[in-house]
Amino acid sequence: MIAAFGNGVERHRHQHRTESGGAGGKLSCAGRERGMGPTGPDPPRDGGASLSMARGEGVRQGDRECRGPAFWACRTGDDSAIWRMTLRHGIDRSANAPEAEIRSVRKRRTYLLAGYEPLPASAHHHRFAREIGRFEKTWSLAAHVGQPVDLPDAPVTAWPVVLSGPDFTVEADVRLLRWDDIVADDMGLPVWKRLWRYLVAASDIMLSGTFLSYARAYWRYALFAAYPKALLAVFLALACLVPALPGLFGPPLPGGLHLLAGFVLFAGLVVAAGSRLHLTYMLSHWIFARDMILRRRPAIERRAEAVAREIAAGLAAGDVDEVVIVAHSLGAVWMLDAVARVEAAGSPGTPPLGLAGVGSSTLTIALHPAAGWLRDQIQRVADRPTITWAEYDSHVDFICFYKNNTVEALGLTAPSRPIRQSVRLSRMLSPQTWKRFRGNLLRIHRQYVMGNEQRYAYDFHMIACGPFPFADIVGHGANLPGALGPNGALSGATTPFPEPAEDMSPEGPVSWPAASS
Repeated sequence: MIAAFGNGVERHRHQHRTESGGAGGKLSCAGRERGMGPTGPDPPRDGGASLSMARGEGVRQGDRECRGPAFWACRTGDDSAIWRMTLRHGIDRSANAPEAEIRSVRKRRTYLLAGYEPLPASAHHHRFAREIGRFEKTWSLAAHVGQPVDLPDAPVTAWPVVLSGPDFTVEADVRLLRWDDIVADDMGLPVWKRLWRYLVAASDIMLSGTFLSYARAYWRYALFAAYPKALLAVFLALACLVPALPGLFGPPLPGGLHLLAGFVLFAGLVVAAGSRLHLTYMLSHWIFARDMILRRRPAIERRAEAVAREIAAGLAAGDVDEVVIVAHSLGAVWMLDAVARVEAAGSPGTPPLGLAGVGSSTLTIALHPAAGWLRDQIQRVADRPTITWAEYDSHVDFICFYKNNTVEALGLTAPSRPIRQSVRLSRMLSPQTWKRFRGNLLRIHRQYVMGNEQRYAYDFHMIACGPFPFADIVGHGANLPGALGPNGALSGATTPFPEPAEDMSPEGPVSWPAASS
């Protein structure tokens, strides 16, 4: 179906140098806010050509010219910005930089599927560019993040990333698969309608036995599911009790006034808790979950088809070494459904495809008795052992299913299953930062897609933009912290990834640090 692009992992000897000259596209670096990035004319926004170079002139690395999709941002008027950034990180960009024998990815297409958040694409791009600054400092690398471009006739916003170390360069075509408009529709419902639809959804979750399935899978997720119910129960109790207080000290309120006071108090508490206690988010989340379970909303089906088409096109292009999909929270449901659709249509075998479900909430949907369609889709993905599928969870994250392998939890029989990794989110941040965030459950849940302040076996930006094949990171996560030297060089690795001959079999054990948080 597509021209093969090799096995996506190439052994090569590569001496890095950067040449640049003339005017080019706009350069946006993670350090631009610190005055490190020059600007030029905006990149073109012309559909298929939107990810081409602004003037068709690229950045040369050794004997290789980087003209591929999404890399206009590499080109600047002179080399000064690149030198300032790389010297700041202690990276040797000279022509005499040491050679390194590399088993690496040079070009990657990374798809991002966010969780249930009403954030527009611009906010996701801003977060990505901000958080990659932490990543740069942690790994002593230099990252150049281009401006976002909305692709025509597709729910996709793309931006280029060029990641450089002393002896390697990786070009990443990052593509956000959007569904924030569907979330915004849910959260834009009138309060009374949102409340009614939530009560219907919550009743369904309880009566179908799905809530008990949540509790059996991971009791903390059951607490997350019960939170809005408990909050509404408290508000209802207050609405009944508070208007009765005057009767303890004097004449009680007349019946009609008593009911009116209770109604006003209940409504006021619901509105006040909307943002302060995340009640609007919680109610909308479960409304969407039920709609997805029952496949009752046409907009969801249309978006699922669009996401599958984009992933199929990204695989068929054959212009990258590997394709990786990073799906957070409920985004993992979209990922598995889309990949199953691609497989059903006859997916190409190359380039290698990696799936990362991070803080996955797939079981939120799949455990419901009416979600047989999703269990069938998961079965289809699991039946393809050539796909590298990993799931990352943490016991401090209440919004994922800790220690649950999706295939096993659903009782499916398949030749392969996701490699499940439990991570310590606190190990990704400095003690000071973790102390600030540890009481914020939503912020903890988002750490899977934020920047690391410490080298660790799981790193979002390393998966999305780094030089290591996704399969290596999944199979040998314990090696990742030392897979680059202190100066960011592959040649300085203290714990390099094993050679292919030494690598594990797909069914074999994985190398991963202990992760009890």
